[in-house]
Amino acid sequence: MTDLELQELFTKFSAGRTPDKCDFNASKMFSLLEDPFSIWCNFHAPAEEAVSEPNRYENLKIRTDRHSRDEWIKQEFPEVVFVTGETEEDRFKNTLEHMAKGEQAIANARLWNLPENVYGSVNLLVRKEENPSVFGNYHYQIFQFKRAHDLKEHYSLQVSLTSLILGKIQGFFPENTKVFLKNHTVDIQYKDHETRLLQELEFWRNIRDGIAKPEAHKPPKAAGAPWRVYANKTVAENKDLLMLPHLNTEMRQCLKINGLFSTDDVAHCSLEKLQTLLEEPYATEAHFNALAYLYHKPILREKGCFPPPVKKHNLYFDFEATETFTKDNKSFVYLIGIWDKEQNKYVSFVAKTPEEEIQIFEQFYDYVQDFEQTALYHWTDYEVRKMKKLAGQHTDYAEKLNKLCSICCDLKVAVNKAFYLPAPSFSLKAAAPAFGFNWRQDDCGAMDSMVYFTNWLKTGNDELLHKVLMYNEDDCKAMLVLEEALKNADVLDFNR
Repeated sequence: MTDLELQELFTKFSAGRTPDKCDFNASKMFSLLEDPFSIWCNFHAPAEEAVSEPNRYENLKIRTDRHSRDEWIKQEFPEVVFVTGETEEDRFKNTLEHMAKGEQAIANARLWNLPENVYGSVNLLVRKEENPSVFGNYHYQIFQFKRAHDLKEHYSLQVSLTSLILGKIQGFFPENTKVFLKNHTVDIQYKDHETRLLQELEFWRNIRDGIAKPEAHKPPKAAGAPWRVYANKTVAENKDLLMLPHLNTEMRQCLKINGLFSTDDVAHCSLEKLQTLLEEPYATEAHFNALAYLYHKPILREKGCFPPPVKKHNLYFDFEATETFTKDNKSFVYLIGIWDKEQNKYVSFVAKTPEEEIQIFEQFYDYVQDFEQTALYHWTDYEVRKMKKLAGQHTDYAEKLNKLCSICCDLKVAVNKAFYLPAPSFSLKAAAPAFGFNWRQDDCGAMDSMVYFTNWLKTGNDELLHKVLMYNEDDCKAMLVLEEALKNADVLDFNR
């Protein structure tokens, strides 16, 4: 391919510009499938409403994934060239140059088809000799690497799109794309996903052009960053049906068709009418949850379920666990935090390594002391499941772990059984703020804490550990604050 032909190819697929917000990046396929309201916000929400929220967990995962992937590529393809460039335009141009030279393997390639408003990045292009392309008697096939055990739908659509772009550029459509998962490799056939891919791209264009407006999710994660805060606020201010915990998309649509567009509408609708629109228990759930919003109070669902029995010692506990960032890492519980109600203090046990994990459970066990007169409160069954799993792995400690499980009380189950709440779900992050509790840090959630912990191990910077401990302490205190608020609340009882 001559320099002139190469320039013409670049001009054709760049359309004389660089990608902008009106073009679809293949990497956004997950957002399009799972969080399309964020995509709508990119085009139609007030720009000043965007709030930057760095995803430390995702950034760390990307860095560790990239390192292990690049090492594998260098080992398997010693002759590989890595695409570089100061700008995305340079990287696309350099990708085309490497393809024209016939390099055996091209890593971190950029592929554009801006006349059709699509572009993307691929981990690796591998030269194949079976069929010719515009570059010569060879073509390229995409190798993509995903840090997952199973093939996800958005992976298939993402690589199908980049394969489509590649086919347009090189004038030959590879039969398949290889996706390397954690433990196996999958061949993705473009023809198997073509119809769905074209449908999703049409959906994206309709969002971009203001033809379609997708639903948000339920607060407190109504959308992804940078639109989470805006979406949460909008859903709450509009008293959107999303604020009702148990309704799915079809149920909300059914209510809207029948003139019920807000929680106020549902609250003022009779239960008998709702029961003609929704199956039970959803009609009753929607009715009383809407009333809880209307009166700004919890509503009694069932007597005698709350509060749980109080013991002499009442401990509210929560675990933090690592994620497996690389192939050789092992996930483990690195922090057990406790809010001791009687001592009015926070207690924590920290493990630096997987080998120390069982030690902090021993410390947890020793802290309890009086099992007859102690109650352990948690939110969801995660903690109990974790201890039971560890009991199966560490038979020498099984008796102690099972004894801890025997005095556990899931506060979420108790609250859910007893009340309808003015909250969009029974997650602790949704329920506790409905009664005035707020976490002290905006920049440290469950996933962030993993990153802070990982960086603390690397740097020894105790400020990072302090952030993790503060987040965990708030999780523990949130349970107690919510429990006390419900004990003292002016609860409405419509069963009288």
